Amino acid sequence: MRISTQMIQRLAVGGILDQQSNLSKTQQQLASGKRILSPSDDPSGTTQALALKQQLAQNGQYSSNIDRLKSRLEAEESVLEGVGNALQRVRELAVQGFNSTYDQQSRTSIATEVRLLLDEVLSLANSKDGSGEFLFSGYQSQTQPFVDGGLGNYSYQGDQAQRRMQISPTREVQSSDSGSEIFENLDVVAGGKQNIFKTIYDYATALEANNPGGNILADLDTALDSAFTTRAKVGARINAVNAQEQINQQYETQTKAVLSDIEDLDFAEAIGRMNIELAGLQAAQQSFQRIQNLSLFNVL
Repeated sequence: MRISTQMIQRLAVGGILDQQSNLSKTQQQLASGKRILSPSDDPSGTTQALALKQQLAQNGQYSSNIDRLKSRLEAEESVLEGVGNALQRVRELAVQGFNSTYDQQSRTSIATEVRLLLDEVLSLANSKDGSGEFLFSGYQSQTQPFVDGGLGNYSYQGDQAQRRMQISPTREVQSSDSGSEIFENLDVVAGGKQNIFKTIYDYATALEANNPGGNILADLDTALDSAFTTRAKVGARINAVNAQEQINQQYETQTKAVLSDIEDLDFAEAIGRMNIELAGLQAAQQSFQRIQNLSLFNVL
């Protein structure tokens, strides 16, 4: 087969363009630090990388959920600690109120502090988390859980639901407690059930009447037990969330390492390849210059 000068030149130009394309791609890889610049570079690797990125994105959402969950649980634990402290102080005052040497004026003075502590407990029960949602309203997070109707009438406005948050593909953790379970439906010695606000209110009223008898100490112990039990459960959830957070972080580190193996460029190999491609391009350009002079007319 006869090869014309024009064909030789066309092949030479094509070779130069191929070398330039290879060199340009290598330069782009070095600039980006990535081995895969387009799906066609490695279809299988691209598919794996996409799946890993989706897993990392999902894991990132779990991390965000964990941050919000920890903030909410820590807020709840702090509130319950405050409730426990206030109730414990009411109990101390109740012990004082039983002192037979106290007169009505002394007991009225105690009642004043008891009512202040009642306001504190009610305020704590109506606490919000960092995002402005009420802690103890169940799903009714924008509704104030407890309302003072006056004369010792306190009503719960939330529901009984327990909110939960996803912190891993297979794990959810309770993020809230119903205020009804903590502050209402508490067994009282006199029989039946009563909320802690009514119990404290009635005791303050009894002190003001100079008649501090009754079962206030036992009823306060029931309320304290409710607050402490819930606080212990919240603490256990915080520990579980912290443990899952470590697992998620380990998973993220491992997944990123696998993704790096797929996507990231071997710089030493790429630099060596670029040098070879650059030498090849220079050789192709030099040979093209010589081919241009290959013509029968040049020797006639």
